[in-house]
Amino acid sequence: MFIRLIYLVTFIFVFSFSTLGLTKELTLEQQRKLFAAAEYDAKKGRVKAYRQAIKDLGDYPLAPYVELAYLKKYPYLVNKKRIRHFLNLYTGTPLEWPLRKAWLTFLGKKNEAVIFLNDYRKTNNAELNCYKLQSELAIGGKLESIVDDIKDLWIVGQSQPKACDGLFKQWTKNGYRTTEDIKKRIVLAADGGKHSLLPYLIKQLPDNEKAWANLWYKVRRDPRKTANINAFKAGDNEHAQIVHYGLKRLIWRDEDAAIDAWQQAQTRFTFTKEQKISLNQKFALALASQGDERALRYFKHIPVDQLDNQLRHWHLALLLQKASQPDDWQLIVDFITSLPTEAASELSNQYWLARAQESLGQTNLAQQLFKKVALERHYYGFLAAAQVNQVTHINNYPFQAHYEKLDIMADAPAAKRAFEFLQLERYTQARREWWHLKRTLTKEEKATAAILASRWDWHDQALSTISQAGYLDDVNLRFPLAYQTEFEINAKKNKIPTSLAFAVARRESTFMSDANSSAGAKGLMQLMPGTAKQVAGRRMSTQKLFTPNTNIKLGTTYLRQLLDRVDEQYPLAIASYNAGYHRVIKWIPQDAPQDFDLWIETIPYKETREYVKAVLAYQQVYEQLLGNNKNLFIPLVSSQIIKRK
Repeated sequence: MFIRLIYLVTFIFVFSFSTLGLTKELTLEQQRKLFAAAEYDAKKGRVKAYRQAIKDLGDYPLAPYVELAYLKKYPYLVNKKRIRHFLNLYTGTPLEWPLRKAWLTFLGKKNEAVIFLNDYRKTNNAELNCYKLQSELAIGGKLESIVDDIKDLWIVGQSQPKACDGLFKQWTKNGYRTTEDIKKRIVLAADGGKHSLLPYLIKQLPDNEKAWANLWYKVRRDPRKTANINAFKAGDNEHAQIVHYGLKRLIWRDEDAAIDAWQQAQTRFTFTKEQKISLNQKFALALASQGDERALRYFKHIPVDQLDNQLRHWHLALLLQKASQPDDWQLIVDFITSLPTEAASELSNQYWLARAQESLGQTNLAQQLFKKVALERHYYGFLAAAQVNQVTHINNYPFQAHYEKLDIMADAPAAKRAFEFLQLERYTQARREWWHLKRTLTKEEKATAAILASRWDWHDQALSTISQAGYLDDVNLRFPLAYQTEFEINAKKNKIPTSLAFAVARRESTFMSDANSSAGAKGLMQLMPGTAKQVAGRRMSTQKLFTPNTNIKLGTTYLRQLLDRVDEQYPLAIASYNAGYHRVIKWIPQDAPQDFDLWIETIPYKETREYVKAVLAYQQVYEQLLGNNKNLFIPLVSSQIIKRK
């Protein structure tokens, strides 16, 4: 109804210009209204109306999207000339593939092989690639010349589009599909693919291969089947592959059963070196993340160069958890110094090396290392500064762009289209245009574009663009004071630091007001609808949650509630914001007090662990941007976590 009303109002003033023969130029606001009406007409197939509107829009940046709306909705042969002209004109822009996909899909369904092949362009779309191969056959191509292409489309871990069925049937009928092909697809479907595809594939196998395939199906559905090692044929490499897969999943469900089964399996199968390493990695990771010291025996069998960031973290975390005696801290020193130089020099390892040195009485070494790490704008840099009672360094060196270059950037067609979509609050399309623009830019030009986005108050894109440009020390762009009035008012009302509210929003959404996570969290502070309802006392619509002030109001209120529940312990409140209060209280140690830095380092969930580190670091940055040079980490390193009540 709203769009139709805009259309009617716009039609009236456009009609008055055209009927009276006036040539008065439309204002930008009038162009925006006319664009909305014209796009509506185009989708409805009102050809005369939308084409007249395109003329009236003149050089309005979004005018091509009106033509796109019509051609995408009506990709028929009668429009072939206009479609090809449009595609040629906008090749390589976000305008191209929405139309090309619709056009090729239409041609494929209509068996217009010659036109399809002429207008086809390389794509990862399976449906279009099947139409392409069918078109090649339709114009006289030989099946044997494309069998490898068909095979690549068929051997995947999920179902393929119906458009491929005829092609696959012809390929199979002519004897090109082998038992080995079917087995490869079964492994892909079982190991990370769509397991519901397995019953269909198993039926395609010869009877003597079905037992093996059924084992894959059973283990995929329930990895506990792997615990019965006698169900697998000893010495058979294909059965060893199933056991290898099942054990990697079983260790996360039943540690004791998995450990026992792995011991038995090594007496019945010859595993490759790679399989042994990957299983030791999974076992070490699963056990260490539960604080289980048995992980150390599996870490011993992993070469140092096979320890990725996550494994290095958990090896260190496990050593930290059990560190109470000097010998324990010496093990930490030995572990960090045994790492490759690049890994050992990571700030996390340097900080904990200093902590270990301090615990071993090597005060001078520890102090020197703390001071070195403290120079960095980083969670560990701020922790290190607190350890030696120093101010923190946020190292803010803004990128300087010439005004002339900013004007040139703003005048680029993609930039103009992005800006207009931004004004119309069509953020997804605005980002597509912006991403297209960035792909064409040099490092310095990206930095200039970031400043331009910031001037548009498009903070999430300013932030990501300056980071992609590599100018990581432009703190003003990477940590914008977006929606400052709203944050300050609501933070003060809820008696929380404004810097904390900024930090949470920065981590949650990078200030993207329409952020919508896969889990359903919405808006600047990424509130779940259920949480928003609990905080507000009533159901909140998606539109409301996408409204900055409402989202900030609810988010800051929720932070206050969490702080009240955890006795003002900020790390616990921050962790609860991410993982939920009831989960976090289970992580609080019961047997003895624990330093906060150690507790954060051993949070079981990687997402929450990294979240807490990031928010605390961001809060320190925002505290200084807001004019307070106090090191917020000093209370953190001088206090311990309170036990559960």
